[in-house]
Amino acid sequence: MGRYDDEVPRRPASVGAYRRFARYYDLIYRDIVDYEGDCDYLERLFHKFGGGARVRTILDLGCGTGNHAIELARRRYTVTGIDLSAAQLREARAKVRGKPLAVKFVLGDMRRFDLRRTVDAAIAMFGGFGYLFTDRDVVSHFRSVRRHLEPGGLYAFEFWQESAAFDRVRSWVLRENGLRIIRLDDSRTDRVRHRLRMDFRFFVLDGDRLRERFRETHMVRLYALPEIRRLLSRGGLKLMAAYAATPAKKGFEPVRKDDFRVMMLASPAGRGA
Repeated sequence: MGRYDDEVPRRPASVGAYRRFARYYDLIYRDIVDYEGDCDYLERLFHKFGGGARVRTILDLGCGTGNHAIELARRRYTVTGIDLSAAQLREARAKVRGKPLAVKFVLGDMRRFDLRRTVDAAIAMFGGFGYLFTDRDVVSHFRSVRRHLEPGGLYAFEFWQESAAFDRVRSWVLRENGLRIIRLDDSRTDRVRHRLRMDFRFFVLDGDRLRERFRETHMVRLYALPEIRRLLSRGGLKLMAAYAATPAKKGFEPVRKDDFRVMMLASPAGRGA
């Protein structure tokens, strides 16, 4: 049995989160995540492992406000984004309204879903994969992905490696259209339960006037590479490659214990490559 299989199933941590945060998500991560660079990298992965030309349809799991999905659609892929946050999806849909892009956004749970069609590739970028807490949920997720992949299809996803996690407190100040957004982050690692708790506090100021203040707490699971290999196998997927990653840059360097982000590539087991 997996180390979390005896836990009582519960709603994922993204439920109830990303509400007011969703309005400021793109601004906050604009200079942290290189969305165009990520999509460049995904295309390199597709060509390296799948011939590239075969990938025309993509499923974006935990798509958030849609930045990866929209950029891929601009590159003439047909993209479906799935997320459990209605607030995030509202932001995503607003950005593509009236634009001739082959992208749509679906409210759904990445633990188990059924779109009744298959795709050439699936992705789960940035921190979305970490909201899968239990082994049961991860295996269910992998099986759902496998059912949706064409033979020889590819699944590219990121996870956060426990060996590189540490506690930290940070502050950010962002300015946009006369607003100042102050974000305070307090991240704490639970080595017993293998989780990272992130407390976010936001202060939105219009000049000297406090326009809005709110707080959100997010919990994500931390993983080890051998653990992911085992769960992939249980979910009917085979590991093809694992690389070190950062939010701003992804390459083909081998994974070390001090790499916090790891980029994985998997394919359905027992199917044609």
